[in-house]
Amino acid sequence: MEKEKKLNIFEYSDYREFLRDFNDMKKRVNPSWSFGLWASKLGLNSISSITMIINGQRHAGKKIQASLINYFNFNSKESYYFEELVKIAKSSKNDPSLTILLLEQNEDLKSLREENTEQVDLFFNWKAHCIKELSQLKDFTPDGEWVEKRTNNLIKKDEANKLLSALLKNNFLEESEIGGKKTLVAVGAIHPTKEVTMDAAKAYHKGLMENSYEAINIDKNKRALHASTLSVLREDLPKAKELIREFQMKFSEEIEQNPADEVYQLNIQFFPLTDSD
Repeated sequence: MEKEKKLNIFEYSDYREFLRDFNDMKKRVNPSWSFGLWASKLGLNSISSITMIINGQRHAGKKIQASLINYFNFNSKESYYFEELVKIAKSSKNDPSLTILLLEQNEDLKSLREENTEQVDLFFNWKAHCIKELSQLKDFTPDGEWVEKRTNNLIKKDEANKLLSALLKNNFLEESEIGGKKTLVAVGAIHPTKEVTMDAAKAYHKGLMENSYEAINIDKNKRALHASTLSVLREDLPKAKELIREFQMKFSEEIEQNPADEVYQLNIQFFPLTDSD
């Protein structure tokens, strides 16, 4: 059975996401866990308060915030950060983009996040995947300045050096010598090294899609942008997802090379434009 883990509030930009992840983890660890049990431990008279907060129907008031802070045994910094996340959520009116913007603009909260979180999980960092693939290029040089130049400033020198060190430390890259020259080579696939959160996954895919947006400015002979709008049956959604997975695997098998000349990114999004629910 999965063991209970302490979630790090500083890894979250949405206090509701923190509560959801905690609740999901408790259900996996303890089959008898329920909102009723949680409400009781929080000293609430009914489950509606906590369920409405998690479902986005209301925000945590001062009293419930105090109960949650006491329940999680937050220290002063954690308590402050949690309370500020609630304030930001109220100000942003549940707009994720505005939430991130407000969080980034608050220097105190940014400092707390940087001081109290480990490096972003490499699995959810597209730049880490890019650097790992860069190691397979014929002209690869394990140096931040080279990475910055080779990626056309997408990955800055200091960040590249940190990621190179992290990939080496976590055994996703290893030291080697090729043709009498010391270098780093890729070892296996990057996998999650800590608790997977929705915030991390969202940030990862957001970064990938931002790259797609900027790709419109790349020479058309060097990229391919395609899109389709189509009507589908709900019952065919599993089949559609499977076809996409099969294409992605076949594409990688046919096109990926080592050693290679360039690093490319393949994005595939399939999502509804309508909602009848």
